[in-house]
Amino acid sequence: MQVRDDDWILLRSLLTATLLSTAALLDFYAGNINALADPWRVLHYAAGTLAATAIIAAGLKMLLRQLPLWCILIATGLMVFVFFAYDVDLIQRELKAHLGQLAPFAWTSAALGAGILALATIRRRGAVTVALVLSAAFVAPSLARIATFATRGHPAQAAAGAASAERFALSPNIYWIVLDGYPRQDVLKQDFAFDNSGFIASLRTLDFVVLGKSRSNFPATVNSISSTVSADYTVEGEGDELRALSAQDMQARVRGKNRTVARLRSAGYTYVHFENGYDYLTECASDEPRCVRGNLGLDELDIAILSNTPIVDLIVQHRQSTPFAWGGVDDLTAKLAVIRAMPSPFFLYAHVLAPHPPIRFRSDCSFRPADPDLQRWSPEARPAFIEQLGCINFQTTALLHDIIGTDPDGLIILQSDHGTAFRGQFKKPPNEWTDEDLHERFGALNAMRLPRPCRAMAAEDLTLVDTFPLVESCLSGTAFKPHHPRFFVTPYDDNADFGRAYEYPPERVK
Repeated sequence: MQVRDDDWILLRSLLTATLLSTAALLDFYAGNINALADPWRVLHYAAGTLAATAIIAAGLKMLLRQLPLWCILIATGLMVFVFFAYDVDLIQRELKAHLGQLAPFAWTSAALGAGILALATIRRRGAVTVALVLSAAFVAPSLARIATFATRGHPAQAAAGAASAERFALSPNIYWIVLDGYPRQDVLKQDFAFDNSGFIASLRTLDFVVLGKSRSNFPATVNSISSTVSADYTVEGEGDELRALSAQDMQARVRGKNRTVARLRSAGYTYVHFENGYDYLTECASDEPRCVRGNLGLDELDIAILSNTPIVDLIVQHRQSTPFAWGGVDDLTAKLAVIRAMPSPFFLYAHVLAPHPPIRFRSDCSFRPADPDLQRWSPEARPAFIEQLGCINFQTTALLHDIIGTDPDGLIILQSDHGTAFRGQFKKPPNEWTDEDLHERFGALNAMRLPRPCRAMAAEDLTLVDTFPLVESCLSGTAFKPHHPRFFVTPYDDNADFGRAYEYPPERVK
């Protein structure tokens, strides 16, 4: 009977340690479940955390042979739990205010101290039950949210749309290069007092048609890109019931499950997805056979998880040798030989995070220390953003010369997905955006190197949703029928109105 009691206590302590060490990851997944394509990356972190917990517990047992294993398991679980509580706003704010760069070291010491205190004070077996009940109560809300999401059923995967098997009259290789957050020329002039005419002139010299009044249809990457590749607006409903499609649906479209890829594949094209940069959204789909990876390193999802601990702050303090996948245009240039080896004709989607924040490049493309924050549109960073833009212009010009030099007939689309947000747009309710807010965020770079007979199709005010209808009309020789332009503001996933969409009249989006 005593053996059974010991086994039962050990089992409860093991469950307690498991709950304590993964509580932060459960909370993270529950809080971001609508924005994550799948749980696997979070599960990998959970497995790694459990493995680390087991290794620490085993090491402590070897050092402290006189202590029962159940006591060591609870102490280890508590230590990991405290380590993952670093991201609590009050804790970080107070620690950094008083200790500065010592804050992550202090919190690591606090986590170790919590484990040592537990080892020194926990002696009664009844503590196991108390710890289990408390840890279960802590994770219960997260588990309830996850269960509710699971019982709703998963949204249907994005429909690729009907695809005719007809070949095009023309079949050049297609390069779709997205420079994230690159502003339109007039926005740069008005909001930044920056003359970008030199770069625009270099594009025209390379036979690009530059659309000087082009606009994005959405102000956020997932909505904008999914809409562009779907050749349709990724919203449903009307009026107060107007909503964006689910994040999972839009992510699937961004990662290749979309109408444009289906149509091009049916016409004999190979789809090539270039994965580059810190943005988790633009990574390759897990089943994508033609995935070309650029700069490898920690991305947005990694940072979001690791920010629960002092690890990111410890890395940032030594960021000159950063492991972050910052993503520059030259990462794509370095992979052109790999892309050229793909079966032709191919359709390349290459989404480069630059010049979007973090502001991590100087004008000469040397590395600028930067915190890994995709939403840091600080007004005081405008001069640094322009410096970074100088680097991006230089790298992009070199990239385009390389592509055209080896593939002179290639069809090249150079776009941004949206403009900048230095006016603090996403700190305001969508119905309070001014005309200046809309102009800055929706004014998008749009330049196309098309076969000569098609260049007249590219109207100066073309919106991004008509990108691939124009390309298909060009290649097939059919009439191009642009959409009636529509423009939507969609709150970020940390906003209470996430999922809703607010439509602005076209006359307000210049």
